[in-house]
Amino acid sequence: MSDEAVDRFNRGLTTAMQLFAGAPSLPSFPVPDEIAADWNQLSMSTVMGDVWSRPGLDPARRSLVTIALLTALNRPEQLRAYIAIGLNQGLSRGEVCEAIMQTAVYAGFPAAIEGFRIASEVFAAYDAAGT
Repeated sequence: MSDEAVDRFNRGLTTAMQLFAGAPSLPSFPVPDEIAADWNQLSMSTVMGDVWSRPGLDPARRSLVTIALLTALNRPEQLRAYIAIGLNQGLSRGEVCEAIMQTAVYAGFPAAIEGFRIASEVFAAYDAAGT
């Protein structure tokens, strides 16, 4: 890896650790062994290193945007992870629910219903962990 690639990865890793600090568990998404190292480097560098570490929005606002988008796109596993990020960044459960509620109008009630199901699971995991 070039020095620039290492810097991006390290910035992404630092950002991810800050965003997930205090979460009951860290997200894990299955990837075939044949590509896992390359995928992890690309996703950590791009998602966390290039986007989430940008100064234009604070992490709580990025979380709200991402929660709404993942709800609209019906991406439950990623939604679960980003609701945790939002809670870790100070969003209230009510704010998470409002972001999901907003998607009902623009992405449909089924998307919001699934989003609320995922939010309920995440809230229950936090309650069980005492966080």
